[in-house]
Amino acid sequence: MTGREKLRSELLSIIATHKEGFKSGTPESARIDALIDELTPLTVYTKPLDHPETFRGHWGGDYFNLGKLVCGASAQNQGVGVTTSLKTFSMGRLPDIPATFLGSGLEIDPGTGAYNFFSHFALGEKQVPAYHFSLASYERREENLARFLVEFEGFKIVPVDHNMSMASFAAAIGIGDVALLSAEMSPRPKLWSDIAYMDDDLRIQLGQLGGHYILFRTDRPMYSIEYWKNKPPSSSNAAVG
Repeated sequence: MTGREKLRSELLSIIATHKEGFKSGTPESARIDALIDELTPLTVYTKPLDHPETFRGHWGGDYFNLGKLVCGASAQNQGVGVTTSLKTFSMGRLPDIPATFLGSGLEIDPGTGAYNFFSHFALGEKQVPAYHFSLASYERREENLARFLVEFEGFKIVPVDHNMSMASFAAAIGIGDVALLSAEMSPRPKLWSDIAYMDDDLRIQLGQLGGHYILFRTDRPMYSIEYWKNKPPSSSNAAVG
Protein backbone atom coordinates (compact mmCIF):
# COMPACT_ATOMS: atom_id res chain seq x y z
CA MET A 1 0.00 0.00 0.00
CA THR A 2 1.38 3.39 -0.97
CA GLY A 3 1.58 6.38 1.33
CA ARG A 4 -1.38 7.96 -0.44
CA GLU A 5 -3.43 4.81 -0.03
CA LYS A 6 -2.60 4.59 3.68
CA LEU A 7 -3.67 8.18 4.28
CA ARG A 8 -6.82 7.65 2.24
CA SER A 9 -7.67 4.49 4.17
CA GLU A 10 -7.16 6.24 7.51
CA LEU A 11 -9.37 9.13 6.42
CA LEU A 12 -12.16 6.79 5.35
CA SER A 13 -11.93 4.89 8.61
CA ILE A 14 -12.30 8.03 10.75
CA ILE A 15 -15.12 9.66 8.78
CA ALA A 16 -17.13 6.44 8.90
CA THR A 17 -17.94 7.21 12.55
CA HIS A 18 -17.15 10.91 13.09
CA LYS A 19 -19.49 13.40 11.42
CA GLU A 20 -19.64 16.38 13.75
CA GLY A 21 -17.37 18.86 11.96
CA PHE A 22 -14.28 20.69 13.17
CA LYS A 23 -16.14 22.63 15.87
CA SER A 24 -16.34 19.45 17.92
CA GLY A 25 -12.66 19.86 18.75
CA THR A 26 -12.15 16.11 19.06
CA PRO A 27 -8.84 14.41 18.25
CA GLU A 28 -10.65 12.74 15.34
CA SER A 29 -11.79 16.04 13.81
CA ALA A 30 -8.27 17.43 14.16
CA ARG A 31 -6.87 14.34 12.46
CA ILE A 32 -9.37 14.66 9.59
CA ASP A 33 -8.13 18.21 9.03
CA ALA A 34 -4.51 17.04 9.06
CA LEU A 35 -5.23 14.15 6.68
CA ILE A 36 -6.81 16.55 4.19
CA ASP A 37 -3.62 18.61 4.25
CA GLU A 38 -1.47 15.48 3.82
CA LEU A 39 -3.52 14.12 0.94
CA THR A 40 -3.70 17.39 -1.00
CA PRO A 41 -0.20 17.20 -2.58
CA LEU A 42 -0.83 13.53 -3.40
CA THR A 43 -3.89 14.15 -5.56
CA VAL A 44 -4.20 11.83 -8.55
CA TYR A 45 -5.47 14.67 -10.76
CA THR A 46 -3.29 17.78 -10.51
CA LYS A 47 -5.53 19.66 -12.97
CA PRO A 48 -8.91 18.21 -12.05
CA LEU A 49 -11.00 20.59 -14.15
CA ASP A 50 -9.41 19.02 -17.20
CA HIS A 51 -11.22 15.79 -16.23
CA PRO A 52 -14.97 16.45 -16.43
CA GLU A 53 -15.53 12.75 -17.05
CA THR A 54 -14.35 12.23 -13.47
CA PHE A 55 -15.91 15.13 -11.54
CA ARG A 56 -19.28 15.18 -13.31
CA GLY A 57 -22.46 13.70 -11.84
CA HIS A 58 -23.65 13.18 -8.28
CA TRP A 59 -20.95 12.96 -5.63
CA GLY A 60 -22.38 12.15 -2.23
CA GLY A 61 -20.86 13.66 0.89
CA ASP A 62 -19.63 11.55 3.78
CA TYR A 63 -18.02 14.24 5.93
CA PHE A 64 -18.86 17.93 6.15
CA ASN A 65 -17.35 20.88 7.91
CA LEU A 66 -19.93 23.46 6.97
CA GLY A 67 -18.77 26.80 5.64
CA LYS A 68 -20.24 30.23 6.17
CA LEU A 69 -21.61 30.67 2.62
CA VAL A 70 -24.79 28.62 2.36
CA CYS A 71 -24.83 27.50 5.97
CA GLY A 72 -24.37 30.76 7.85
CA ALA A 73 -22.25 31.59 10.86
CA SER A 74 -24.52 29.70 13.28
CA ALA A 75 -23.77 26.41 11.50
CA GLN A 76 -20.15 27.11 10.50
CA ASN A 77 -17.69 24.33 11.36
CA GLN A 78 -20.56 21.99 12.21
CA GLY A 79 -21.43 18.67 10.60
CA VAL A 80 -24.28 16.20 10.37
CA GLY A 81 -27.05 16.72 12.91
CA VAL A 82 -26.72 20.46 13.46
CA THR A 83 -30.12 22.12 13.78
CA THR A 84 -30.66 25.77 12.97
CA SER A 85 -32.98 27.68 10.64
CA LEU A 86 -33.70 27.10 6.96
CA LYS A 87 -33.05 30.83 6.61
CA THR A 88 -29.51 30.25 7.86
CA PHE A 89 -28.94 27.55 5.26
CA SER A 90 -30.02 29.78 2.37
CA MET A 91 -28.20 33.09 2.76
CA GLY A 92 -31.34 34.52 4.35
CA ARG A 93 -33.57 33.81 1.34
CA LEU A 94 -35.81 30.99 2.59
CA PRO A 95 -38.21 30.97 5.57
CA ASP A 96 -37.16 30.98 9.21
CA ILE A 97 -38.22 27.45 10.19
CA PRO A 98 -36.24 24.72 12.00
CA ALA A 99 -33.86 22.78 9.75
CA THR A 100 -31.73 19.79 10.73
CA PHE A 101 -28.83 19.07 8.38
CA LEU A 102 -28.65 15.37 7.46
CA GLY A 103 -26.17 15.38 4.61
CA SER A 104 -25.17 16.90 1.31
CA GLY A 105 -23.76 16.18 -2.12
CA LEU A 106 -22.46 18.06 -5.11
CA GLU A 107 -23.93 17.68 -8.60
CA ILE A 108 -21.98 19.01 -11.57
CA ASP A 109 -23.02 18.89 -15.21
CA PRO A 110 -20.14 20.03 -17.44
CA GLY A 111 -22.47 20.10 -20.43
CA THR A 112 -24.58 22.91 -18.99
CA GLY A 113 -22.20 24.34 -16.40
CA ALA A 114 -24.57 23.43 -13.54
CA TYR A 115 -22.87 23.30 -10.13
CA ASN A 116 -25.58 22.45 -7.62
CA PHE A 117 -25.44 21.49 -3.98
CA PHE A 118 -27.95 18.78 -3.09
CA SER A 119 -28.70 18.66 0.63
CA HIS A 120 -30.96 16.53 2.78
CA PHE A 121 -32.83 18.18 5.66
CA ALA A 122 -35.54 17.51 8.18
CA LEU A 123 -37.70 20.65 8.17
CA GLY A 124 -40.23 22.29 10.46
CA GLU A 125 -41.54 21.18 13.81
CA LYS A 126 -42.59 17.87 12.25
CA GLN A 127 -39.08 17.27 10.84
CA VAL A 128 -40.39 16.56 7.33
CA PRO A 129 -37.75 14.97 5.03
CA ALA A 130 -36.79 17.48 2.35
CA TYR A 131 -34.27 18.12 -0.39
CA HIS A 132 -32.60 21.52 -0.49
CA PHE A 133 -31.08 22.57 -3.82
CA SER A 134 -28.52 25.37 -3.96
CA LEU A 135 -28.55 26.13 -7.66
CA ALA A 136 -25.41 27.55 -9.25
CA SER A 137 -23.18 27.48 -12.31
CA TYR A 138 -19.43 27.34 -12.69
CA GLU A 139 -16.69 28.51 -14.97
CA ARG A 140 -13.04 27.58 -15.24
CA ARG A 141 -9.96 29.74 -15.51
CA GLU A 142 -6.85 28.35 -17.14
CA GLU A 143 -4.57 29.82 -14.47
CA ASN A 144 -6.05 27.52 -11.79
CA LEU A 145 -7.48 24.23 -13.00
CA ALA A 146 -8.25 23.02 -9.48
CA ARG A 147 -10.72 25.86 -8.89
CA PHE A 148 -14.40 26.19 -9.77
CA LEU A 149 -15.56 29.80 -9.99
CA VAL A 150 -19.15 29.48 -8.80
CA GLU A 151 -22.07 31.86 -9.30
CA PHE A 152 -25.03 31.13 -7.02
CA GLU A 153 -28.43 31.56 -8.65
CA GLY A 154 -30.96 30.56 -6.02
CA PHE A 155 -32.50 27.95 -3.74
CA LYS A 156 -35.37 25.49 -3.90
CA ILE A 157 -36.76 23.07 -1.34
CA VAL A 158 -38.89 20.08 -2.26
CA PRO A 159 -40.25 17.02 -0.45
CA VAL A 160 -38.26 13.79 -0.46
CA ASP A 161 -41.61 12.10 -1.09
CA HIS A 162 -41.96 12.67 -4.83
CA ASN A 163 -45.70 12.01 -4.63
CA MET A 164 -46.31 14.79 -2.14
CA SER A 165 -47.72 17.98 -3.65
CA MET A 166 -45.89 21.22 -3.03
CA ALA A 167 -48.96 22.62 -1.28
CA SER A 168 -49.09 19.66 1.12
CA PHE A 169 -45.35 19.89 1.68
CA ALA A 170 -45.54 23.62 2.46
CA ALA A 171 -48.33 23.02 4.96
CA ALA A 172 -46.45 20.16 6.62
CA ILE A 173 -43.34 22.28 7.26
CA GLY A 174 -45.34 25.27 8.44
CA ILE A 175 -45.15 27.54 5.40
CA GLY A 176 -48.35 29.15 4.18
CA ASP A 177 -47.25 30.18 0.68
CA VAL A 178 -45.79 27.72 -1.86
CA ALA A 179 -43.93 30.62 -3.50
CA LEU A 180 -41.71 30.81 -0.41
CA LEU A 181 -40.23 27.39 -1.21
CA SER A 182 -37.87 28.91 -3.76
CA ALA A 183 -35.81 32.07 -4.07
CA GLU A 184 -33.63 33.67 -6.70
CA MET A 185 -30.42 35.55 -5.97
CA SER A 186 -29.99 39.14 -7.10
CA PRO A 187 -27.20 40.03 -7.22
CA ARG A 188 -25.70 36.59 -7.59
CA PRO A 189 -22.81 35.84 -5.19
CA LYS A 190 -19.61 34.66 -6.88
CA LEU A 191 -17.16 32.58 -4.91
CA TRP A 192 -14.67 29.84 -5.55
CA SER A 193 -14.43 26.19 -4.55
CA ASP A 194 -11.22 24.17 -4.90
CA ILE A 195 -10.69 20.49 -5.51
CA ALA A 196 -7.93 19.83 -3.00
CA TYR A 197 -7.74 16.12 -3.80
CA MET A 198 -9.37 13.89 -6.40
CA ASP A 199 -9.01 10.31 -7.48
CA ASP A 200 -11.55 8.23 -9.37
CA ASP A 201 -13.83 7.70 -6.36
CA LEU A 202 -12.95 10.28 -3.69
CA ARG A 203 -12.91 14.06 -3.86
CA ILE A 204 -12.08 16.65 -1.20
CA GLN A 205 -13.65 20.03 -1.92
CA LEU A 206 -12.69 23.22 -0.07
CA GLY A 207 -14.92 26.28 -0.21
CA GLN A 208 -13.79 29.89 -0.06
CA LEU A 209 -15.60 30.53 3.22
CA GLY A 210 -14.39 27.53 5.15
CA GLY A 211 -16.42 24.57 3.92
CA HIS A 212 -14.68 21.19 3.80
CA TYR A 213 -16.52 18.42 1.94
CA ILE A 214 -15.35 14.82 1.52
CA LEU A 215 -17.32 13.37 -1.36
CA PHE A 216 -17.65 9.98 -3.01
CA ARG A 217 -18.65 9.16 -6.56
CA THR A 218 -22.09 7.57 -6.86
CA ASP A 219 -24.29 6.25 -9.63
CA ARG A 220 -27.25 8.31 -8.38
CA PRO A 221 -29.06 10.76 -10.65
CA MET A 222 -28.43 14.48 -10.33
CA TYR A 223 -31.46 15.16 -8.15
CA SER A 224 -31.25 18.95 -8.50
CA ILE A 225 -31.69 18.57 -12.26
CA GLU A 226 -33.84 15.44 -12.53
CA TYR A 227 -36.24 15.89 -9.60
CA TRP A 228 -38.90 17.43 -11.82
CA LYS A 229 -38.60 14.98 -14.71
CA ASN A 230 -41.80 12.98 -15.22
CA LYS A 231 -43.46 14.79 -12.31
CA PRO A 232 -47.06 15.67 -13.28
CA PRO A 233 -47.42 19.43 -13.77
CA SER A 234 -49.80 21.22 -11.44
CA SER A 235 -50.28 24.66 -10.01
CA SER A 236 -48.85 23.46 -6.71
CA ASN A 237 -45.60 22.35 -8.40
CA ALA A 238 -45.19 25.24 -10.78
CA ALA A 239 -43.47 27.49 -8.27
CA VAL A 240 -40.40 25.30 -8.13
CA GLY A 241 -40.54 23.63 -11.50
